[in-house]
Amino acid sequence: MRLLFFALLCCSSALATDLRQPSPDTHALVGVRVITEPGRVLESATLVIRDGVIEAVGPDIEPPPDARIHEFERQEGQAPITVYPGLIESYLPVSVEEEDSESDEETPPAGRHPLIRADQRLSAAEWPQDQLAALREAGFTSALLAPGNGLLRGSGLIANLGEGELSHNLLQPSFAQFASFAEQQRGRGFPNSLMGSVALVRQTLDDARWQRQARAAWQRNPAQTRPDWLEGLDALAPALAGETPMVFVAGDMPDSLRILEFTADREFDLVLVGHGQEYQRPGGLIERGVRHILPLNFPDAPDVKDASDRNVSLEELRHWQAAPGNPARLIEAGLPVSFTTHGLSQPKELFAALNKAIEAGLDADRALAALTTEPAAWLGLADRAGRIAEGYMANLILVEGDLLVEAPSIRSVWIDGIEHVLAAFEPPTVDPAGTWSLTLGLGSMGDVEAGMVLSGPPSGMSGSLNVMGSDSPFSDVRVSGDEVIASMDASRFGGSGTITIRITIDGDRARGNGNGPYGEFTVRGQRTGIPDEEIL
Repeated sequence: MRLLFFALLCCSSALATDLRQPSPDTHALVGVRVITEPGRVLESATLVIRDGVIEAVGPDIEPPPDARIHEFERQEGQAPITVYPGLIESYLPVSVEEEDSESDEETPPAGRHPLIRADQRLSAAEWPQDQLAALREAGFTSALLAPGNGLLRGSGLIANLGEGELSHNLLQPSFAQFASFAEQQRGRGFPNSLMGSVALVRQTLDDARWQRQARAAWQRNPAQTRPDWLEGLDALAPALAGETPMVFVAGDMPDSLRILEFTADREFDLVLVGHGQEYQRPGGLIERGVRHILPLNFPDAPDVKDASDRNVSLEELRHWQAAPGNPARLIEAGLPVSFTTHGLSQPKELFAALNKAIEAGLDADRALAALTTEPAAWLGLADRAGRIAEGYMANLILVEGDLLVEAPSIRSVWIDGIEHVLAAFEPPTVDPAGTWSLTLGLGSMGDVEAGMVLSGPPSGMSGSLNVMGSDSPFSDVRVSGDEVIASMDASRFGGSGTITIRITIDGDRARGNGNGPYGEFTVRGQRTGIPDEEIL
Protein backbone atom coordinates (compact mmCIF):
# COMPACT_ATOMS: atom_id res chain seq x y z
CA MET A 1 0.00 0.00 0.00
CA ARG A 2 2.80 2.37 0.95
CA LEU A 3 4.58 1.66 -2.36
CA LEU A 4 1.36 2.40 -4.22
CA PHE A 5 1.03 5.73 -2.37
CA PHE A 6 4.58 6.82 -3.29
CA ALA A 7 4.02 5.70 -6.90
CA LEU A 8 0.86 7.79 -7.09
CA LEU A 9 2.68 10.73 -5.48
CA CYS A 10 5.52 10.52 -8.05
CA CYS A 11 3.05 10.23 -10.92
CA SER A 12 1.12 13.16 -9.52
CA SER A 13 4.30 15.33 -9.33
CA ALA A 14 5.31 14.42 -12.87
CA LEU A 15 1.81 15.14 -14.15
CA ALA A 16 1.81 18.49 -12.38
CA THR A 17 5.08 19.39 -14.07
CA ASP A 18 3.75 18.38 -17.48
CA LEU A 19 0.56 20.36 -17.02
CA ARG A 20 2.23 23.45 -15.57
CA GLN A 21 0.99 26.52 -17.40
CA PRO A 22 3.39 29.33 -18.43
CA SER A 23 3.24 32.29 -16.10
CA PRO A 24 1.90 35.37 -17.96
CA ASP A 25 4.68 37.41 -16.36
CA THR A 26 7.56 35.12 -17.29
CA HIS A 27 8.96 35.03 -20.81
CA ALA A 28 12.00 33.52 -22.53
CA LEU A 29 13.21 34.96 -25.86
CA VAL A 30 15.16 32.07 -27.35
CA GLY A 31 17.83 32.07 -30.06
CA VAL A 32 18.01 35.83 -30.46
CA ARG A 33 20.90 38.18 -31.11
CA VAL A 34 21.23 40.54 -28.14
CA ILE A 35 22.93 43.95 -28.09
CA THR A 36 23.39 44.21 -24.33
CA GLU A 37 24.91 47.69 -24.62
CA PRO A 38 26.71 49.67 -27.34
CA GLY A 39 29.55 47.53 -28.70
CA ARG A 40 28.58 44.31 -26.88
CA VAL A 41 26.79 41.55 -28.80
CA LEU A 42 25.58 38.08 -27.74
CA GLU A 43 24.84 35.74 -30.64
CA SER A 44 22.12 33.08 -30.32
CA ALA A 45 21.28 33.99 -26.73
CA THR A 46 18.32 33.44 -24.43
CA LEU A 47 16.77 36.31 -22.50
CA VAL A 48 14.52 35.56 -19.52
CA ILE A 49 12.02 38.12 -18.21
CA ARG A 50 10.16 37.73 -14.95
CA ASP A 51 7.72 40.25 -13.45
CA GLY A 52 8.94 43.04 -15.73
CA VAL A 53 12.62 42.58 -14.89
CA ILE A 54 15.40 40.82 -16.80
CA GLU A 55 16.20 37.67 -14.85
CA ALA A 56 18.97 36.29 -17.06
CA VAL A 57 20.60 36.79 -20.46
CA GLY A 58 23.30 34.76 -22.18
CA PRO A 59 24.05 32.03 -24.70
CA ASP A 60 23.80 29.15 -22.22
CA ILE A 61 20.65 30.09 -20.35
CA GLU A 62 18.01 27.37 -19.89
CA PRO A 63 14.47 28.79 -20.09
CA PRO A 64 12.61 28.25 -16.81
CA PRO A 65 9.76 25.73 -16.96
CA ASP A 66 7.08 28.33 -16.18
CA ALA A 67 8.17 30.72 -18.95
CA ARG A 68 6.30 31.41 -22.15
CA ILE A 69 8.79 30.55 -24.88
CA HIS A 70 9.23 33.00 -27.78
CA GLU A 71 11.01 31.44 -30.74
CA PHE A 72 11.45 33.13 -34.09
CA GLU A 73 11.55 31.05 -37.27
CA ARG A 74 14.00 32.46 -39.76
CA GLN A 75 14.45 31.36 -43.34
CA GLU A 76 17.82 31.20 -45.02
CA GLY A 77 18.94 34.68 -45.89
CA GLN A 78 16.57 36.40 -43.43
CA ALA A 79 18.10 38.77 -40.94
CA PRO A 80 18.18 37.54 -37.32
CA ILE A 81 15.87 38.90 -34.67
CA THR A 82 17.97 41.35 -32.69
CA VAL A 83 17.12 42.61 -29.22
CA TYR A 84 18.26 46.12 -28.24
CA PRO A 85 17.85 48.06 -24.99
CA GLY A 86 14.81 50.32 -25.12
CA LEU A 87 15.59 53.87 -26.25
CA ILE A 88 15.32 56.79 -23.81
CA GLU A 89 13.89 60.15 -24.90
CA SER A 90 15.92 62.85 -23.13
CA TYR A 91 13.56 65.77 -23.69
CA LEU A 92 9.84 65.61 -24.36
CA PRO A 93 8.26 69.05 -23.84
CA VAL A 94 4.64 68.99 -22.72
CA SER A 95 2.40 72.02 -23.06
CA VAL A 96 0.74 72.87 -19.79
CA GLU A 97 -2.65 74.50 -20.04
CA GLU A 98 -2.56 78.09 -18.85
CA GLU A 99 -5.23 79.21 -16.45
CA ASP A 100 -7.75 81.62 -17.89
CA SER A 101 -6.97 84.74 -15.91
CA GLU A 102 -10.31 86.33 -16.83
CA SER A 103 -12.40 83.46 -15.51
CA ASP A 104 -10.10 82.66 -12.61
CA GLU A 105 -11.10 84.58 -9.56
CA GLU A 106 -7.70 84.13 -7.95
CA THR A 107 -4.95 86.58 -8.78
CA PRO A 108 -1.29 85.55 -9.06
CA PRO A 109 0.45 85.66 -5.68
CA ALA A 110 2.60 88.66 -4.87
CA GLY A 111 5.95 88.53 -6.60
CA ARG A 112 4.80 85.86 -9.06
CA HIS A 113 5.07 86.72 -12.77
CA PRO A 114 2.89 84.64 -15.15
CA LEU A 115 6.01 83.45 -17.02
CA ILE A 116 7.77 82.36 -13.82
CA ARG A 117 6.58 78.87 -12.96
CA ALA A 118 9.56 77.45 -11.11
CA ASP A 119 7.32 75.38 -8.83
CA GLN A 120 5.31 73.94 -11.72
CA ARG A 121 5.16 70.14 -11.93
CA LEU A 122 3.56 67.94 -14.53
CA SER A 123 0.45 66.11 -13.40
CA ALA A 124 -1.44 63.06 -14.61
CA ALA A 125 -3.74 65.38 -16.57
CA GLU A 126 -0.82 66.34 -18.84
CA TRP A 127 0.09 62.70 -19.66
CA PRO A 128 0.40 62.92 -23.50
CA GLN A 129 -0.91 59.53 -24.64
CA ASP A 130 -0.65 60.25 -28.39
CA GLN A 131 2.94 61.51 -28.19
CA LEU A 132 3.96 58.54 -26.08
CA ALA A 133 2.36 56.07 -28.49
CA ALA A 134 4.34 57.60 -31.37
CA LEU A 135 7.55 57.35 -29.34
CA ARG A 136 6.77 53.74 -28.46
CA GLU A 137 6.41 52.87 -32.16
CA ALA A 138 9.90 54.28 -32.72
CA GLY A 139 11.41 52.06 -30.00
CA PHE A 140 11.39 54.46 -27.05
CA THR A 141 10.54 52.91 -23.70
CA SER A 142 11.33 55.72 -21.21
CA ALA A 143 11.33 59.51 -21.38
CA LEU A 144 12.02 62.71 -19.50
CA LEU A 145 8.87 64.81 -19.80
CA ALA A 146 9.37 68.53 -19.28
CA PRO A 147 6.96 71.47 -18.97
CA GLY A 148 7.15 73.41 -22.23
CA ASN A 149 5.87 76.86 -21.24
CA GLY A 150 7.30 79.82 -19.40
CA LEU A 151 10.72 81.30 -18.74
CA LEU A 152 11.42 79.33 -15.57
CA ARG A 153 9.26 76.33 -16.35
CA GLY A 154 9.45 74.03 -13.34
CA SER A 155 10.55 70.43 -13.02
CA GLY A 156 10.04 67.44 -15.29
CA LEU A 157 9.36 63.81 -14.54
CA ILE A 158 10.79 60.48 -15.70
CA ALA A 159 8.46 57.70 -16.77
CA ASN A 160 8.24 54.53 -18.78
CA LEU A 161 6.08 54.70 -21.89
CA GLY A 162 3.79 51.74 -21.31
CA GLU A 163 0.09 51.88 -21.97
CA GLY A 164 -2.05 53.24 -19.18
CA GLU A 165 -1.85 56.35 -17.10
CA LEU A 166 1.07 58.13 -15.48
CA SER A 167 0.44 56.33 -12.21
CA HIS A 168 1.40 53.01 -13.85
CA ASN A 169 4.55 54.34 -15.50
CA LEU A 170 6.14 56.93 -13.20
CA LEU A 171 9.80 56.34 -12.36
CA GLN A 172 10.74 59.68 -10.77
CA PRO A 173 8.22 62.46 -10.02
CA SER A 174 10.65 65.38 -10.19
CA PHE A 175 13.83 65.94 -12.18
CA ALA A 176 15.75 69.13 -13.08
CA GLN A 177 14.57 72.72 -13.50
CA PHE A 178 13.77 73.85 -17.06
CA ALA A 179 14.28 77.35 -18.41
CA SER A 180 14.30 79.39 -21.61
CA PHE A 181 14.68 82.99 -22.72
CA ALA A 182 12.26 82.48 -25.61
CA GLU A 183 8.92 83.56 -24.15
CA GLN A 184 7.62 87.10 -23.86
CA GLN A 185 4.39 88.92 -23.06
CA ARG A 186 2.16 90.34 -25.76
CA GLY A 187 1.59 94.05 -26.26
CA ARG A 188 2.97 96.30 -23.56
CA GLY A 189 3.22 93.60 -20.94
CA PHE A 190 6.59 92.91 -19.38
CA PRO A 191 8.72 91.37 -20.72
CA ASN A 192 8.02 92.04 -24.41
CA SER A 193 11.63 91.73 -25.60
CA LEU A 194 14.51 89.29 -25.29
CA MET A 195 16.35 91.74 -23.05
CA GLY A 196 13.34 91.91 -20.76
CA SER A 197 13.06 88.11 -20.58
CA VAL A 198 16.72 87.79 -19.59
CA ALA A 199 16.28 90.52 -16.96
CA LEU A 200 13.21 88.80 -15.48
CA VAL A 201 14.98 85.44 -15.20
CA ARG A 202 18.05 87.08 -13.64
CA GLN A 203 15.95 89.01 -11.10
CA THR A 204 13.97 85.90 -10.17
CA LEU A 205 17.11 83.83 -9.61
CA ASP A 206 18.62 86.61 -7.50
CA ASP A 207 15.40 86.88 -5.48
CA ALA A 208 15.41 83.13 -4.90
CA ARG A 209 19.02 83.20 -3.72
CA TRP A 210 18.29 86.13 -1.41
CA GLN A 211 15.23 84.40 0.01
CA ARG A 212 17.18 81.24 0.72
CA GLN A 213 19.99 83.15 2.46
CA ALA A 214 17.66 85.51 4.35
CA ARG A 215 15.44 82.76 5.72
CA ALA A 216 18.50 80.69 6.66
CA ALA A 217 19.83 83.70 8.61
CA TRP A 218 16.45 84.17 10.31
CA GLN A 219 16.35 80.49 11.26
CA ARG A 220 19.72 80.92 12.93
CA ASN A 221 18.57 84.08 14.76
CA PRO A 222 14.73 84.24 15.09
CA ALA A 223 15.02 87.44 17.14
CA GLN A 224 15.59 89.45 13.97
CA THR A 225 12.79 90.60 11.63
CA ARG A 226 11.33 87.70 9.71
CA PRO A 227 11.89 88.14 5.92
CA ASP A 228 8.98 88.09 3.49
CA TRP A 229 8.37 84.80 1.73
CA LEU A 230 7.84 84.83 -2.06
CA GLU A 231 5.76 81.87 -3.15
CA GLY A 232 7.31 79.50 -5.67
CA LEU A 233 10.94 80.61 -5.38
CA ASP A 234 11.95 77.82 -2.99
CA ALA A 235 11.61 75.43 -5.94
CA LEU A 236 14.73 77.02 -7.44
CA ALA A 237 16.94 76.20 -4.45
CA PRO A 238 18.17 72.78 -5.70
CA ALA A 239 19.12 74.22 -9.10
CA LEU A 240 20.84 77.24 -7.53
CA ALA A 241 22.92 74.88 -5.37
CA GLY A 242 23.80 72.63 -8.33
CA GLU A 243 21.92 69.74 -6.71
CA THR A 244 19.66 69.19 -9.74
CA PRO A 245 20.32 69.99 -13.40
CA MET A 246 19.39 73.41 -14.78
CA VAL A 247 18.20 72.66 -18.30
CA PHE A 248 18.11 75.66 -20.63
CA VAL A 249 16.38 75.32 -23.99
CA ALA A 250 18.50 77.19 -26.55
CA GLY A 251 17.00 78.41 -29.82
CA ASP A 252 20.14 79.05 -31.84
CA MET A 253 23.89 79.61 -31.48
CA PRO A 254 23.61 83.19 -30.14
CA ASP A 255 21.16 81.86 -27.55
CA SER A 256 23.65 79.16 -26.48
CA LEU A 257 26.38 81.78 -26.06
CA ARG A 258 23.98 84.03 -24.15
CA ILE A 259 23.13 81.19 -21.74
CA LEU A 260 26.82 80.40 -21.26
CA GLU A 261 27.53 83.99 -20.27
CA PHE A 262 24.40 84.22 -18.10
CA THR A 263 25.35 81.14 -16.10
CA ALA A 264 29.12 81.74 -15.95
CA ASP A 265 29.17 82.84 -12.29
CA ARG A 266 26.44 80.54 -11.02
CA GLU A 267 26.76 77.07 -9.52
CA PHE A 268 24.41 75.49 -12.03
CA ASP A 269 24.69 71.92 -13.24
CA LEU A 270 24.04 73.33 -16.70
CA VAL A 271 22.47 71.27 -19.49
CA LEU A 272 21.52 72.68 -22.89
CA VAL A 273 18.77 71.45 -25.16
CA GLY A 274 20.53 72.29 -28.39
CA HIS A 275 19.52 73.38 -31.89
CA GLY A 276 21.92 71.69 -34.31
CA GLN A 277 24.13 74.73 -34.95
CA GLU A 278 26.68 74.06 -32.19
CA TYR A 279 29.39 73.23 -34.77
CA GLN A 280 29.50 76.93 -35.68
CA ARG A 281 31.11 78.05 -32.38
CA PRO A 282 31.77 75.02 -30.17
CA GLY A 283 34.75 76.48 -28.24
CA GLY A 284 32.87 77.86 -25.22
CA LEU A 285 30.63 74.80 -24.97
CA ILE A 286 33.61 72.45 -25.00
CA GLU A 287 35.55 74.58 -22.50
CA ARG A 288 32.63 74.44 -20.04
CA GLY A 289 31.96 70.75 -20.79
CA VAL A 290 28.26 71.45 -21.08
CA ARG A 291 26.03 68.41 -21.41
CA HIS A 292 23.87 68.61 -24.53
CA ILE A 293 20.55 67.15 -25.56
CA LEU A 294 20.74 67.34 -29.34
CA PRO A 295 17.85 67.34 -31.80
CA LEU A 296 18.46 65.62 -35.13
CA ASN A 297 16.17 67.73 -37.32
CA PHE A 298 18.73 68.32 -40.05
CA PRO A 299 17.65 70.67 -42.86
CA ASP A 300 16.37 69.18 -46.10
CA ALA A 301 18.28 69.76 -49.29
CA PRO A 302 17.25 73.09 -50.84
CA ASP A 303 14.76 72.58 -53.66
CA VAL A 304 16.44 74.11 -56.70
CA LYS A 305 14.64 72.28 -59.49
CA ASP A 306 13.07 75.48 -60.73
CA ALA A 307 15.23 78.45 -61.62
CA SER A 308 13.00 80.67 -59.46
CA ASP A 309 13.88 78.56 -56.39
CA ARG A 310 17.64 78.89 -56.71
CA ASN A 311 17.96 82.00 -54.56
CA VAL A 312 19.50 80.02 -51.69
CA SER A 313 21.94 81.79 -49.41
CA LEU A 314 25.47 80.51 -48.90
CA GLU A 315 24.76 80.31 -45.14
CA GLU A 316 21.77 78.06 -45.78
CA LEU A 317 23.82 75.78 -48.05
CA ARG A 318 26.63 75.57 -45.49
CA HIS A 319 24.23 74.60 -42.72
CA TRP A 320 22.58 71.94 -44.90
CA GLN A 321 26.01 70.43 -45.55
CA ALA A 322 27.45 70.75 -42.01
CA ALA A 323 24.45 70.00 -39.75
CA PRO A 324 24.62 66.15 -39.96
CA GLY A 325 28.22 66.34 -38.71
CA ASN A 326 27.21 68.33 -35.60
CA PRO A 327 26.64 65.31 -33.27
CA ALA A 328 29.98 63.68 -34.17
CA ARG A 329 31.84 66.94 -33.63
CA LEU A 330 30.47 67.48 -30.12
CA ILE A 331 30.87 63.85 -29.05
CA GLU A 332 34.44 63.65 -30.36
CA ALA A 333 35.20 66.84 -28.42
CA GLY A 334 34.27 65.01 -25.22
CA LEU A 335 30.88 66.57 -24.49
CA PRO A 336 28.26 64.28 -22.93
CA VAL A 337 25.50 64.10 -25.53
CA SER A 338 22.03 62.57 -25.62
CA PHE A 339 19.67 62.68 -28.58
CA THR A 340 16.05 63.81 -28.69
CA THR A 341 13.31 63.48 -31.28
CA HIS A 342 12.20 67.02 -30.39
CA GLY A 343 11.97 69.00 -33.64
CA LEU A 344 11.14 65.99 -35.83
CA SER A 345 7.61 65.75 -37.20
CA GLN A 346 7.50 62.07 -36.18
CA PRO A 347 9.79 60.13 -33.81
CA LYS A 348 10.35 57.49 -36.51
CA GLU A 349 12.23 60.10 -38.55
CA LEU A 350 14.99 59.69 -35.99
CA PHE A 351 16.49 56.73 -37.86
CA ALA A 352 16.84 58.47 -41.23
CA ALA A 353 18.47 61.39 -39.41
CA LEU A 354 20.77 59.07 -37.46
CA ASN A 355 21.94 57.53 -40.72
CA LYS A 356 22.83 60.96 -42.05
CA ALA A 357 24.81 61.64 -38.86
CA ILE A 358 26.59 58.28 -39.15
CA GLU A 359 27.44 58.98 -42.80
CA ALA A 360 28.83 62.33 -41.61
CA GLY A 361 31.23 60.63 -39.18
CA LEU A 362 29.25 59.66 -36.07
CA ASP A 363 30.31 56.27 -34.68
CA ALA A 364 27.33 53.87 -34.64
CA ASP A 365 28.02 52.65 -31.10
CA ARG A 366 28.17 56.23 -29.84
CA ALA A 367 24.90 56.94 -31.63
CA LEU A 368 23.26 54.04 -29.78
CA ALA A 369 24.85 55.18 -26.51
CA ALA A 370 23.32 58.66 -26.96
CA LEU A 371 19.90 56.98 -26.91
CA THR A 372 20.52 54.40 -24.18
CA THR A 373 23.44 54.41 -21.74
CA GLU A 374 24.15 58.16 -21.87
CA PRO A 375 20.62 59.37 -20.98
CA ALA A 376 20.26 56.54 -18.45
CA ALA A 377 23.36 57.76 -16.61
CA TRP A 378 22.21 61.39 -16.68
CA LEU A 379 18.72 60.57 -15.45
CA GLY A 380 20.02 58.39 -12.62
CA LEU A 381 18.73 55.19 -14.23
CA ALA A 382 22.08 53.57 -15.01
CA ASP A 383 21.38 50.67 -12.66
CA ARG A 384 18.08 49.71 -14.32
CA ALA A 385 17.81 51.12 -17.87
CA GLY A 386 19.88 51.64 -21.01
CA ARG A 387 21.37 48.13 -21.00
CA ILE A 388 20.20 44.53 -21.17
CA ALA A 389 21.46 42.91 -18.00
CA GLU A 390 20.22 40.95 -15.02
CA GLY A 391 18.11 43.09 -12.72
CA TYR A 392 17.37 45.76 -15.33
CA MET A 393 13.88 46.75 -16.41
CA ALA A 394 12.68 44.59 -19.30
CA ASN A 395 12.54 47.55 -21.67
CA LEU A 396 13.51 46.12 -25.05
CA ILE A 397 13.24 46.52 -28.81
CA LEU A 398 12.96 43.50 -31.11
CA VAL A 399 14.13 44.28 -34.63
CA GLU A 400 14.43 42.32 -37.85
CA GLY A 401 18.15 42.82 -38.46
CA ASP A 402 19.74 46.06 -37.30
CA LEU A 403 18.17 49.04 -35.55
CA LEU A 404 20.41 51.83 -36.82
CA VAL A 405 19.33 51.70 -40.45
CA GLU A 406 17.26 54.22 -42.33
CA ALA A 407 13.99 52.33 -41.84
CA PRO A 408 14.39 49.59 -39.21
CA SER A 409 11.78 46.83 -39.05
CA ILE A 410 10.80 47.08 -35.40
CA ARG A 411 8.81 43.96 -34.63
CA SER A 412 7.83 44.77 -31.05
CA VAL A 413 8.69 46.92 -28.06
CA TRP A 414 8.73 45.55 -24.52
CA ILE A 415 8.09 47.87 -21.60
CA ASP A 416 8.20 46.57 -18.02
CA GLY A 417 8.10 43.05 -19.50
CA ILE A 418 4.90 43.68 -21.50
CA GLU A 419 5.11 43.18 -25.27
CA HIS A 420 3.68 45.78 -27.63
CA VAL A 421 3.59 44.17 -31.07
CA LEU A 422 4.23 46.69 -33.84
CA ALA A 423 4.89 44.57 -36.95
CA ALA A 424 4.85 40.80 -36.94
CA PHE A 425 6.48 39.60 -40.16
CA GLU A 426 5.30 36.29 -41.62
CA PRO A 427 7.33 34.01 -43.92
CA PRO A 428 6.95 35.15 -47.58
CA THR A 429 4.23 33.35 -49.58
CA VAL A 430 4.79 35.27 -52.83
CA ASP A 431 7.74 36.21 -55.00
CA PRO A 432 7.17 39.79 -56.16
CA ALA A 433 10.47 40.09 -58.08
CA GLY A 434 10.12 41.83 -61.40
CA THR A 435 9.13 45.07 -63.02
CA TRP A 436 5.86 46.70 -62.00
CA SER A 437 3.77 49.46 -63.51
CA LEU A 438 2.08 51.36 -60.67
CA THR A 439 -0.54 54.08 -60.38
CA LEU A 440 -0.23 56.28 -57.29
CA GLY A 441 -3.57 57.84 -56.34
CA LEU A 442 -2.84 61.23 -54.75
CA GLY A 443 -6.43 62.27 -54.06
CA SER A 444 -7.22 65.78 -55.28
CA MET A 445 -3.84 65.94 -57.02
CA GLY A 446 -4.87 63.13 -59.36
CA ASP A 447 -3.00 59.96 -60.37
CA VAL A 448 0.72 59.64 -61.00
CA GLU A 449 2.22 56.81 -63.04
CA ALA A 450 5.29 55.13 -61.56
CA GLY A 451 7.55 52.16 -62.21
CA MET A 452 8.85 49.79 -59.55
CA VAL A 453 11.61 47.22 -59.80
CA LEU A 454 12.05 44.49 -57.17
CA SER A 455 14.96 42.06 -57.32
CA GLY A 456 16.49 39.30 -55.22
CA PRO A 457 14.87 36.52 -53.18
CA PRO A 458 11.78 37.39 -51.07
CA SER A 459 13.86 36.99 -47.91
CA GLY A 460 16.29 39.70 -48.98
CA MET A 461 14.91 41.99 -51.63
CA SER A 462 16.03 45.35 -52.93
CA GLY A 463 14.42 47.65 -55.41
CA SER A 464 13.67 51.13 -56.65
CA LEU A 465 10.77 53.41 -57.56
CA ASN A 466 10.74 55.55 -60.69
CA VAL A 467 8.44 58.59 -60.57
CA MET A 468 8.37 61.12 -63.41
CA GLY A 469 11.73 59.90 -64.73
CA SER A 470 13.48 60.12 -61.34
CA ASP A 471 14.75 56.78 -60.06
CA SER A 472 14.97 56.40 -56.24
CA PRO A 473 16.21 53.25 -54.48
CA PHE A 474 14.22 51.75 -51.64
CA SER A 475 16.08 51.83 -48.34
CA ASP A 476 14.28 48.68 -47.20
CA VAL A 477 12.07 46.04 -48.83
CA ARG A 478 10.29 43.33 -46.79
CA VAL A 479 7.97 40.55 -47.89
CA SER A 480 5.59 39.39 -45.15
CA GLY A 481 3.12 36.73 -46.28
CA ASP A 482 1.65 38.16 -49.50
CA GLU A 483 2.47 41.74 -48.60
CA VAL A 484 5.40 43.88 -49.75
CA ILE A 485 6.52 46.70 -47.46
CA ALA A 486 9.00 49.08 -49.06
CA SER A 487 10.37 52.35 -47.71
CA MET A 488 12.63 55.14 -48.91
CA ASP A 489 14.04 58.48 -47.78
CA ALA A 490 11.43 61.17 -48.47
CA SER A 491 14.12 63.79 -49.08
CA ARG A 492 14.46 62.37 -52.60
CA PHE A 493 11.05 63.91 -53.25
CA GLY A 494 11.72 67.13 -51.38
CA GLY A 495 10.18 66.04 -48.06
CA SER A 496 11.45 64.89 -44.71
CA GLY A 497 11.15 61.50 -43.06
CA THR A 498 10.26 58.25 -44.80
CA ILE A 499 7.86 57.19 -47.54
CA THR A 500 6.42 53.70 -47.00
CA ILE A 501 4.49 51.60 -49.54
CA ARG A 502 2.49 48.53 -48.51
CA ILE A 503 0.98 46.45 -51.34
CA THR A 504 -0.66 43.05 -51.39
CA ILE A 505 0.46 40.76 -54.23
CA ASP A 506 -2.16 38.67 -56.05
CA GLY A 507 -0.41 36.95 -58.95
CA ASP A 508 0.73 39.76 -61.22
CA ARG A 509 -1.51 42.36 -59.64
CA ALA A 510 -0.79 44.59 -56.67
CA ARG A 511 -2.97 46.86 -54.58
CA GLY A 512 -2.36 48.77 -51.39
CA ASN A 513 -1.46 52.18 -50.03
CA GLY A 514 1.39 54.36 -49.00
CA ASN A 515 2.16 57.22 -46.65
CA GLY A 516 4.79 59.87 -46.26
CA PRO A 517 5.31 63.50 -45.31
CA TYR A 518 2.66 64.62 -47.82
CA GLY A 519 -0.03 62.28 -46.51
CA GLU A 520 -1.52 58.99 -47.60
CA PHE A 521 -2.01 57.71 -51.16
CA THR A 522 -3.32 54.59 -52.87
CA VAL A 523 -1.25 52.18 -54.95
CA ARG A 524 -2.42 49.76 -57.65
CA GLY A 525 -0.40 48.09 -60.35
CA GLN A 526 0.47 45.24 -62.70
CA ARG A 527 3.65 43.23 -63.09
CA THR A 528 5.03 43.81 -66.58
CA GLY A 529 8.08 41.58 -66.43
CA ILE A 530 9.80 38.96 -64.31
CA PRO A 531 13.58 38.64 -63.94
CA ASP A 532 13.98 35.77 -66.47
CA GLU A 533 11.97 37.62 -69.09
CA GLU A 534 14.06 40.72 -68.51
CA ILE A 535 17.28 38.72 -69.12
CA LEU A 536 15.90 37.34 -72.39
